[in-house]
Amino acid sequence: MEPILAVINRFALVTKPKPALIQWVNSIYPADPVDIQDLEGHDNLDVFLIPEFTDLEDAEEWLKENYSPILEYLLENWCTDRSAWPAIVDWDLFETFFHYSIDSMVIDTMDEEYDEEE
Repeated sequence: MEPILAVINRFALVTKPKPALIQWVNSIYPADPVDIQDLEGHDNLDVFLIPEFTDLEDAEEWLKENYSPILEYLLENWCTDRSAWPAIVDWDLFETFFHYSIDSMVIDTMDEEYDEEE
């Protein structure tokens, strides 16, 4: 089956852990430390589909206004105990813990039937 290429009306937010995140995780789980160098060879990226915008500046503004559930999702993936989270979970923490990029071209390679399959 040959892929069907269709641009979808979303941007993609791609996040990647920074050393500060790994330091925080290691402070919580010192018996099972994560080596950031070990992460370099693996897929550590999380991709979120966000609304489509006329330009990247508008997308960045949207992210700064709507980062909270994304940041909480990312932190939850590393530590489910919210009492161990940093005291302040804000935009500065997002930028401290994650590299991110916003990509304007999201291309779907599957047809509608793919989403209908079980």
